[in-house]
Amino acid sequence: MSSRPRTAYRLPVRVRFHECDPLGHVNNAVYLNYLEQAAIDHAARVGWPQEVLERDVGGVFVARRHEIDYLRPAVQGDTLEVVTWAETMGMATAMRRYVVRRVAGGAMEPTLIETPDIAALEQGEVVVRALTRWALVRRDDMRPMRIPPQVISDFVISEEEHNA
Repeated sequence: MSSRPRTAYRLPVRVRFHECDPLGHVNNAVYLNYLEQAAIDHAARVGWPQEVLERDVGGVFVARRHEIDYLRPAVQGDTLEVVTWAETMGMATAMRRYVVRRVAGGAMEPTLIETPDIAALEQGEVVVRALTRWALVRRDDMRPMRIPPQVISDFVISEEEHNA
């Protein structure tokens, strides 16, 4: 079954000195922090912060695999936006995509983007593209568990739903 994202999430980030390596570029490991924070914030904005997921579903999402393509460096003082969306969700696994882009100046607010145009989100001065495979696991024993239909429908629109 194919699906498309119901929402995307935009998290602005200002690169700080301590996030840079000796060459003055954002350290590769720091991007992982940006990605994870955007995913956590996105889940909270659509109604599934970790405490609600634990209480109502009995599980938590854990990262199983990250794929990160570093396309160009970012440096101290750059303003970046981390954009993320759930690409697919099913069984116990969710695939989440990310684009980190350099943006011009000003203060931006975190933004939930309804029915996002993914092609448009992937435009601009992209510094990183990434994909994370998340697994929903039971909190008590860390065994995989099925993602409930309500969680799935809060993140993705199935083709069946879209065509209805």
